Formats: sequence, structure tokens, C-alpha cells
Amino acid sequence: MDKIVEMLKQLHPEHDYEASDDFISDGLIDSIDLQELFAMIEDEFDIELAGTDLTPQNFRNLDSIRELLADHDVELDD
Repeated sequence: MDKIVEMLKQLHPEHDYEASDDFISDGLIDSIDLQELFAMIEDEFDIELAGTDLTPQNFRNLDSIRELLADHDVELDD
């Protein structure tokens, strides 16, 4: 999961993403950050996400991002 945390830290290095169960409700990311993270994930993992993947539920926390990536056959090293 380190790659995901690194990407999130590029957006807002001051936040502790690993301690949050809901990035959006906790105010750690907003809709603009969500779009940036979406693009960063596509670039980093060389995948194409569908527009329907760009939902708050898919980016709620580290586990939901992991599930999204697994749906696209991306395995992360913990």
C-alpha cells in the first residue's frame, strides 16, 4: 500500500491517511484531489479506469482503493 500512501502524500503531506477510515468525511481529500489521485493511479499502474470508477466509495480509504485496483488486476505489495 506504500505507493498509494505516497500518492496521497503528494496531494497533502500533512495528513495521516493510514489513520483514516474515510478520507472524504475526515476532510483529507476533496473532489479535485479525487480526480488528481484517479489520474495518478492510472499513470502509476498503467491502467485505464472507467469514469464510473471515479466515486467517493472507491476512494474512501486505503482498503477501498486496494479493492478498486484488485478489480483491475493490480496487486499491491503491503
